[in-house]
Formats: sequence, C-alpha cells, structure tokens
Amino acid sequence: MPNNDDFRVKRIHKMLLEMAKGNFFYTLEPSGKNDNIGSLVVMLNMVNEEIAAAFIHQGFANAHNTPQYIIQLALLMDSKGNIEMVTRGSCSLLSVLPKEIIGKNITDLMTENSKKVWAKKMVKHLKRDRSEAVLFLELLTKDGLVLALDCQISVYQALDGSVQKIVLNSVLFSKGEPFDTGMPKNKLKVTKGIKEHRVTLTPEDIQMIRKVHDMILNNLDKDLPLLKDLALQMGTNEYKLKYGFKQIYGITIFRFLTQERLRKSKTLIQHSNLSLKEISLMNGFKSAAHFSRAFRDKYGKTPTELRG
Repeated sequence: MPNNDDFRVKRIHKMLLEMAKGNFFYTLEPSGKNDNIGSLVVMLNMVNEEIAAAFIHQGFANAHNTPQYIIQLALLMDSKGNIEMVTRGSCSLLSVLPKEIIGKNITDLMTENSKKVWAKKMVKHLKRDRSEAVLFLELLTKDGLVLALDCQISVYQALDGSVQKIVLNSVLFSKGEPFDTGMPKNKLKVTKGIKEHRVTLTPEDIQMIRKVHDMILNNLDKDLPLLKDLALQMGTNEYKLKYGFKQIYGITIFRFLTQERLRKSKTLIQHSNLSLKEISLMNGFKSAAHFSRAFRDKYGKTPTELRG
C-alpha cells in the first residue's frame, strides 16, 4: 500500500468524512514516519476512540435492557481462507462490492501484523474438525482505513466430512461494553429493592463534575488526590462528588480513571511507536507488572501480546 504524504493526507480526509457521518469503526494505520502527519494520525485515532466510547457509554448509561448486539462483519471462507460469501454490511465497512472481495483470500485484506497472527493461529485450528477462537485482527479498507476488530473464528466441517469451512464474525455492542473481566459484574443486575445513592444536582454541580471528568482525562499520568481533598478543591463535598459522578457517567471516579488509562494505553500500543515502558509511565502505571496485569484483565491479552 502506498505510504507517501499525499496518500496519508487522503486517508486522514477519508477518516474525517467517516467520523462526520457518525461512523467510528475505523482507525488509521501508522506509517512509521515520525513527522507532523504521523502525529496527526495518532491524535485522530485517539479522538475517534474517545468519541466512539462516549457514544457507547451514553447508550449504556441510559439502557434499561441488556446490550444490543449487531453483526458488524461476517465472512464465510474455505479452509485456505478464500472468501466465498460476504454480507452487505461487511462490504459497506470494507468499501468494496461483493464481486471485489469474493474469491480473494482474507489475508489480502489484512495488515502485515494480522497476516502473521492469522498464519500462526489458524494452523492449529484447522487441524481440528471443529474449533472456536477469538483473534484481534486489523482489516484494511480500499481507502486505507483500518478496521481493528476482535473476531470470532469458527472452523467446522461439512456434514459429509468432505470440506472444511471458516466463519469469521465480529459483533458490535451498541449498548455497553462486552462482557469481559474488566466490566463491573453488577452493571446489568436487577436492582429492585436495592437502595441507590442519588443526589440532587444543580446545573452548577453538573458543570463541576464535568470539570472533574475533563481533569481526569487531561491528567492520566497523575494520581488522583483523596476524594475529600478533590471535593474541597472543587468547592463541593465528597458525597456529592462521589455519587454525582456515578449518577452522570455510570461509573465510579477511580474506575473511570483506570478505564481511561487503559483505553489510551491500548490506542498508543496500536498506533504509535512508543515503547511499552513509555506508554505505561505516561498513563500513570507505576510498574510494568501492574500495567500488564490490569491490561490483561481488561482486554484479555497483555500489552506485549497486543503489539505482537
């Protein structure tokens, strides 16, 4: 794929158009060049992820039902990875027509790093009659945008045992986050009869809590003061700050801090050339072990595994 400045600017333009349409599925693949355009790519990826997360949170915070699941990508392949069937939604996401993708090998759509992951993992899964796996893959659109997805890979055999097929699916959670170990276990529990802490918030209180929210986002490398000290700084009391924040954002202050540190770390691992140590320190993690453990609990793999 070309990587000159003109092509990089065109990719940025395309990404901005997708964001303007409300489509936050894509990211931009870094070129490896340490210049102004490269910095812009990193920042745009981070902004895109933050906006997408904000929309997801808003949907979840106001949800009264369980999360809604939408098939984001669906492909049927033969045992060699040649695409035999594709959904219309998948074609739309990849910016291709069905005839442009059917017959192609899935690796033709992948970044170099994902090609390596696919080649390594699928050898093992194709040795079995039936196999299930989740792989993090990066697929490239015709415009050079990147679809970074956790994909469910299913390997199965035809009823007569003659051929082996591969199904690739990716699910979009339209409300809330996937059910992983990093998600609070009581998010979706029925709370009838359980007293919830609710506080009456004035417009000034809401503005104050939003300032705390923005302060956290802008200082992820720093530890928060004690809540009573933070409340004093903001001209309120600990109770109103603590429960007002959760009432507005659906999450505690300290869990929000950890969540945002991990989210920013994930973006930098995927879209920058910074070392894992640098990423860890600039996001407030005091040790590599703590960073790795928290990251694995949230995303199911360590920072080293994600970077590949």
